[in-house]
Order: sequence, then structure tokens, then C-alpha cells
Amino acid sequence: MLGLGNLVVLCSALSGLTWAQDATIDNSTSSSNTSSSLIPADCHCGFGDPNTTLVYTDSIIVYFNETQSVPENIFTRDQFEHPYEKGWSLYYREGAKAENVWWENGSVWNFSPGWLNLNVSGYTHEHLVQGAQLQSIRQDILYGTFRVFMRSPLPWAGGSALTFKLQYNETSSAELDLLNMDDSTNDACMQTSTSNQDPVTSWGLNYTVMEQKNIGPWDFWEWRMDWNRENISWYVGDWNTRTVPTTNASLVDVPTAFFLKHWSDGDASFMQGPPSSDSAASIGWVRLFFNSSTTTWSQADSASCNASMLCSTEDESLRLTTDHNAKSTVRWEPDKRHSNGKPRTAGIALMAASAAFGAALVVHALVQTWSSKRKSGKGSTRPKVFSSPMPSTYDIDQGRSWTSQAQYELETLKIRDNSTALDNVHGDTRPAYLMHGRSDSERPLTYRNSTAASSMTAVTTSPMTSGQMTSGLMTPGQSTLNLLDSRRTIYVDPAKGADMVISPSEQSNRTCGTSAILEDSSNADLLKKATTTVVDQFEPEGSVAAANPGAKPTQVAALPQQRTRVDYLAGLVAVCSLLVSCEHFILTYVPSVVEEYLPYHYRSEYWARRTIEPFFFNEIWVGLFFTTSTRFLTSGYLRSGNLKVIAEKVVCRCPRLMIPITAVIMFQYFLIDVGATRYLEYIPSISWATWPSVSLYPNFGWFVDATLQMFYLIPNAAPQVIYYYCTGVLWTIPVQLQNSWLVLLGAVVIREIKTPWKRFCYYGFCIINHWYALSWGSYFWFGLMLADLDITYKYRKHIQARWWVHYPMLTLATILVLLSLSNDLISIWTGWTFSTQERGIHPDAETGLTLAKVDPGYPDYTEPKLNGLLFAVCSQYIVELSPWVQAVLSTKVFLWLFPHVFTIYLIHGCVWWTIGSLVCVYFAGQGLAYWLNVLLTAIICYCTLFAVLPIITPIMEMLGKEVTNSIWVSASEEPAPWQPSSYPFSIDDIRDMVYRKDDDTSNAQNNRPARLEQDQRRGDNVDRGSAET
Repeated sequence: MLGLGNLVVLCSALSGLTWAQDATIDNSTSSSNTSSSLIPADCHCGFGDPNTTLVYTDSIIVYFNETQSVPENIFTRDQFEHPYEKGWSLYYREGAKAENVWWENGSVWNFSPGWLNLNVSGYTHEHLVQGAQLQSIRQDILYGTFRVFMRSPLPWAGGSALTFKLQYNETSSAELDLLNMDDSTNDACMQTSTSNQDPVTSWGLNYTVMEQKNIGPWDFWEWRMDWNRENISWYVGDWNTRTVPTTNASLVDVPTAFFLKHWSDGDASFMQGPPSSDSAASIGWVRLFFNSSTTTWSQADSASCNASMLCSTEDESLRLTTDHNAKSTVRWEPDKRHSNGKPRTAGIALMAASAAFGAALVVHALVQTWSSKRKSGKGSTRPKVFSSPMPSTYDIDQGRSWTSQAQYELETLKIRDNSTALDNVHGDTRPAYLMHGRSDSERPLTYRNSTAASSMTAVTTSPMTSGQMTSGLMTPGQSTLNLLDSRRTIYVDPAKGADMVISPSEQSNRTCGTSAILEDSSNADLLKKATTTVVDQFEPEGSVAAANPGAKPTQVAALPQQRTRVDYLAGLVAVCSLLVSCEHFILTYVPSVVEEYLPYHYRSEYWARRTIEPFFFNEIWVGLFFTTSTRFLTSGYLRSGNLKVIAEKVVCRCPRLMIPITAVIMFQYFLIDVGATRYLEYIPSISWATWPSVSLYPNFGWFVDATLQMFYLIPNAAPQVIYYYCTGVLWTIPVQLQNSWLVLLGAVVIREIKTPWKRFCYYGFCIINHWYALSWGSYFWFGLMLADLDITYKYRKHIQARWWVHYPMLTLATILVLLSLSNDLISIWTGWTFSTQERGIHPDAETGLTLAKVDPGYPDYTEPKLNGLLFAVCSQYIVELSPWVQAVLSTKVFLWLFPHVFTIYLIHGCVWWTIGSLVCVYFAGQGLAYWLNVLLTAIICYCTLFAVLPIITPIMEMLGKEVTNSIWVSASEEPAPWQPSSYPFSIDDIRDMVYRKDDDTSNAQNNRPARLEQDQRRGDNVDRGSAET
């Protein structure tokens, strides 16, 4: 008996036997006849292969022309139905049933009187293709030569594959396939592969090539695969067609089972098909010679065996199937520990600890935020007494301070009363809650801490409001309050030390006795400063916030501000983002609702496609992102005419879009790399969707290239990134980015056209040209026009005040919206497509001819359509003119979603294709009905999406908004002048601070003469400076 531990001894012993046998077979016929008489009938000394000089201990030999059944002690007839398949183009599931294995009586030129048939049944409505499969009882096959006399599936019966293979799992396998293909004349071939890799044409052999070598691929022929520790080789008869290292198949020292099957899954890149009716393939005989990974009855390593006692693998008279024990039928299980023998406990513990620490930090931050919000507004609003070590020299006399809270509050009330009286003298009728100005002579607590310089905004006063300063508000009496940029103007007055911070303009104003009044901003001059009317968070030194840095600042009553965000447009964008995410979910899991001519699971999908789908899950909803984004992009400039707004958008638009997008696609790159999307490859066989797919970049350079491409790509081209991530929305990013420059420049031009009829003629000229050129710019020009009509001409009030104009226009817009959405509906029911006809009149960029002559067809999803343009414009018009629609879109749910729109836009696909694919595959494996599977998947996906929004959106805002703001500040403001690291202290001050007093005590006597000399020198310098002055 031989065990796996004796394989080394066996190999050395058998090596000598095989070489000896070769010498016997090749050199002497008489010796061969003599030795053949010594071969035992049970071949207990093993089987020798004269072609490879290898020896095997076991065999399985079955001739199906000599038996009319499958030996149950050798093969099993498998019955199964796969719940899913792995492959981007697999839309059918593989199955097998015992009834498809049957014996047929017949005779051909090279085989008789019958054979075993393996049938494939036609596919069912559930996309299940029932085939036939034989599997060896033994699971201990380790290296050998495997030969099958078989006939390919019949030609023109529909694509299927007759396969024999050795397989342990998906990554450890080697196989040979005979493919009849859909076009059997030209495409039928033999193919080889390892580890379930997608076959390459060069790995196989076309049937036409075999016929040139007098091989009949449509007849019974011997097909062979040899497997040893170094190589795997495939043969047609004696013709070696391919050899690969065994490591390619991950089959080094991995015991396998042997499979024979006739099957089809409709893979368009492999066997094609599937058959619509029964298709047969035939097996004549099976001859397998191999070694075992378990104990065996062979005595090849015994002294009683020699090379002359080996049975030959070429002996066609052999009909021996060697015995096996129970261990040979048990699937081999590898050691689950690392190759070094150490368990993975340490790594798992480290990962768990890291995850727990990260979760604790997130929870802590959320609790702190919630606690701060809960405590805000509670507690005493009384200002605290300031504990300044000395009063400031800025506004108060030396030695002035407060000794109690009550004294400070009385002083504050007194100051407020004085300022109120002064305001009344000037005839100011401001509300009492705004009377919190202070006189310069009585303004308390302006002490500046000597340990740091303030970064507050410097404020200059005018004669009208001299002596008044506010904290956080601008009152009507302060008509010329001037805000100066602290980064460029604030400095410490050297005459007053660190307690005094003024600006150069303020210093000159005090000298001249006049106020500094800023000039108005000009549309053509960005270098001039705009007049600011509100001071945000002005905290003079010694104020409540400055003296109590740990305390919450006192809330100051503020003037009600006009809401600048248009809530109903924000709600519209939120609705669009939800509908786009729903469409992508349907494309992934219920594609027949959106895509015509795809098979459906239930009849309801068929009717949904023909009724509600064109209205809710239509790709033209994307156009509203373009028109509304133009409104948000240009409204600031249309209101103010300040070119600084345009400059800010030009500088910030690209990083505002691309920084978060780059972070998201890099995160998706990471998820794909770690295998988080591996279950997405099973989805096509479950949902029959042709849309979802992901692909890992060959290297990081490809990722960088695809990312940079989105910065510079000119629409209507689609970025390469969509071919690696099925993101579905990233093709719109170049459209948004490139047309941003168009619409920003257009806003500048439009505002300079003062005559209304000329202005709108220019709009029409630009829109028509962009539409004719198949450019998305028409959407952006329409969005700019609607924003201009609302902001400049107040067209909504004008139209709503005239019902005979308002309601007909609203009705017309509604009809156009419905007609635009009904484009697909009309196409479904009539077969006539408006979009195809409309596209045909546009010119071809290369030839100048119409597309109907050069490239007719339905427009690609990256090309703009006229019905989409009308839908976007008319929808936004309805939203802006209809109070009922505005009320719906302004609900709290949509307004809550609006800050998360960009996040939903970017990450919904990531959730659909990781969590969604995982749960969908799991529920399919549990046998759930597909409608229930999709319902549960949708609930889990959207719950996950909404759960992560509060976490991801702040990160997106930080990456996009905050970083972009920093870029704008650095680009638009002059940097602060260089100061030494000790500023505002001199080097001598620093040295005095670190001078130790105990050193003074110990060295007082020694240093006294030197100090007296130093003091005298300083006095001489002061006298000299005074004389010069």
C-alpha cells in the first residue's frame, strides 16, 4: 500500500522502472514478448507510458460500445441547477439532469456498435440550459494521462461545448473543449484553458486546420491531456497542440476529479448559443491512467516489481479499472494555515482592533457634535468678566478694570445707553436690538493678549459714524464702514506695542481727520476691492470670545437675511439624482424595464417598459443637471456684475469637481482591487443585464491617464474611465467641466448686451448653432437664459401677474414635457423613432454630410437629443412658474437630500455593485423568487446609501469645497508679509522669557558689573536717539 508520504520514494523507484521499460520496448522485440508474459493481469506493478516514460499506479477504463449504461462505481450522473454563473456575458445558467445521459445504438466508420450520448436541452424561459455531466467517483487523481474517444456536438445545432476536464475548484483546473459554435462552418474549434480563464484564439485549433491534417473533428477521435508536475499538454491524436506549465493551472500537488460534460451557458465569447432544441455529443471510450494522492493497492515500489512487469498505456486490450478505498472518494482539503504554519489570528486581531478604533473615533465625533448642538442656546447669556492681566492702552485708561460680574454688566449697560442716545441725536430709528455700538472712549475690554498677535479684521470709521464699532453687524448708521483684508493691511503699531492693531489707511485717516471710503467695485477691474456691508465674527481683543476662548460666544441678534438658495431648484436636482440612481439600479437588476428587446422575468416588466418607464426612468433626466447647474454657476454674476465672481468660478470649478471625483474613483479602484465587486460578475446570469461591468486597470498609470482625461476630454466623447467602472454618470463630468467655461464667458458677454431684443437674439443664435452641431452647449445656453430672465427681467412676476399668459404657457410647457418623455413610448408602440430622424439632419464632423447619409442610427447616450433639450427647458420653466410644483420640491425631504446630491451622484453605483451584488447573489443562492430578491436588494441598497451619506458628504465637502476655498484664497489674495517665527516678539524678548530666575540668584553678584555696563550703554543709545529726533 502506498501513501501520499511515499510519493518521493515511489517517483525514484518508478523512474528507474520506466527507463528500463523503454529500453526493453525500443531495443528488442523478443525481449518484449518475453516480458509481456511477466505482466500481471491486475497490473499491480503500475502502468507505463512509452511516450513520456512515466509510470502511473491507477486506471479507469470504460468502453461505452461494450456497455449500455454508466458504471455507477466509476462515474456519477450529476443533477444540478446553478443559481448563477460567473461571467460578464453569461445570461444563461448551466444545469444537468440524469435523463440527458443515454446510450445510443449505431455504427460509424471507426466505431461501433454504439456509444454514450450527452445531450443539451433547449433553454427555458428561466434561462436555464439543462445538459449532462459525468463525474468520477474518485477525487484523488494526481497527475496522469487522460484520453477520451469522443465526437463533437453536431454542427448547426446551436452553440454548446463537449468538455473533459480536471478540476479542484475555479482556480485549479485544466480542460479541453470541443465547440460547434453558432457558425459551425467557420468558427467551430477545439479550445484549451486553465483555471477557468477566458480562452484565447491561439490556445485552440480551428476545425478547418484539423481537416487539413486528415483529422475528422466531426467524427469520433482521440483527444488527450497529459498532466505532470511540470507541464500540462493537450493532444489531438498524437499531435501536441499546446503545452503550459502546471503552475498556470494551479494544479501542482492538487488532487482533482475527472469530469465529462456537454453544456452551454450562452457565452457569446466562448461556445455561443445556447441551443434552442436538443443537441447531442457522443463518448466512445474513456482511458485514464493516473496516480493517487491517497493510499493505493499498487505494489510498484515493492521488490517484486520491475520494468518488465508494467502494463502499457498503449495497450488497447486493457479493460481494467483499479480498486480504490473510501478516502479516494473524499474531496481533498488543503491546510488552512499559512505556508509558514502560523495561523492568521494576529492579522485578524490587528484588523479588528484597527476597525474598532476607527469606529470609536467616528462615534466620538458624532456624540460630540450632537452634544454641542444640544447644549447650544442653553445656559446663561450673561457676558463673563474678563481676566486680563492688565487693561489695554487702546481705548481705556490705565488701571481701568472690573472686579465683579455685576460691575462689568452695569458698565456695559451704561455704554449702550450712551450709544443709544447718540444714535437718537442723529435721528436714527434703528430697533433697540441693533443699538450695541460703542464709543471709542468707552469701549471696554480691548486688551490684546501679549502672547500672540490678533488676526481680526481691521475696521476704519467715517466722520458720520466715528466712535461706533459693531461686532458682527453693520447698522444703517455705518454707511462707510470699511473692511480691510487682514492678510494684507493689519499690522502692529510699534508705537503702542502688541496692544494696538490698525491698518495703514486707518493710520492716515486719524492723521488727516477724514474717513477712508472705498470706491465701488467695477465690472472691468478685479483689482479694486468690493464694498462689504457685513463684518463676520468681528472679535476685538478683550471681547467675550477673546477673553474666554473655551466659552460659547454670545449670540447676537442678526438682521433677517434673504435666502439666496432657490429651494425648489434644489429639490429638483435632488429628484433628478434619485431618478438617475433608480435608473442605474434598474439597468443592473431589472434591465428589461429600460432596454428594449431584452428578455424579462415577469410579464409586468414588459408592461412597465411600455407604460411608466419612459416617464420616470428616462436618460433625458440628466439634462436637468446641466440647465440647473448653469443657474447656480452664473446667478452671482448676473446679480452683481462683479467679475470677481467669474474669476472665482474659473479658478474653483475644476478642482471643485475633480478633487471629489478623483477620490471616489480611486476608492472604487481600491474596492475592485480587493475584490469587493467580484459578485457583480455573477449578476448577468441572474438579472440578464448587459450593462454592469467593472475592470481592473493594468497598472496605476492607466488610472492616472483615465483620470486626467476627464479634465481635458471634449464632449461628446466618453472618458475611458467608464470602460473600467460601470459608473454610468462620469461621462457627464467632461460635459459639465468644458461647458462651464462656455457659460461663464457667455454670461460676461450677455451682461454687456443691454438691449433686450439683441440679447435674446444672441441667445437664439448660440442655442441653434450648438443644437445643430450636436453640442451639449445648447443646454447650458438655455440654462443661462432662464437664469437671466429670472434675475435680470423678473419674468416670473411678470407672467404670473397675467393669467391669460401664465396658464397657456404653463399648459404648453407641460405638453412639451410629456411629448419629450413619450419619445421612447412612441418608438416602442409604433417602431418609429423621432430621435433617429432628428439625428440624421445634423452634419458629420469629418465629411460635412448629414449623419443620415454617413452614420445613420439611434444617437448614443453621450450625444444630446432635441427631445432631451425641450424636456430640460420646459421642466425648469414649470418648476419656476408653478407654485404647486415648487411646494412639492421644497419639502424637507428633498431639501435634506440636496446637500448630498453630489455624493449620491458619485457613489450610488459603488453601493449597487458591491453591497447590492453581494446580497442579490446571496438571495439567488437561497432560491428566493426573483421579485423578492430584487425588492430586498433595493431596500438594502438604498438604506446603505442613505446611511453613508452623513459620513461621506462631509468628506466630499472637505475635499471639494474647503480645498477649493483654500485654492481661491491663495490665488486671489496677496500673501502676508514675512515675519520671523518669534513675531510679534523680538529675539531679546524671547531670551528674557526663558531666562531662569534661579540663575539670577546664583549669578547676581557675578553679573552685576556687566549689567550695569549694559544698562549704561542702553541709556546712551536712548539719549542719542532722542537727540537725532
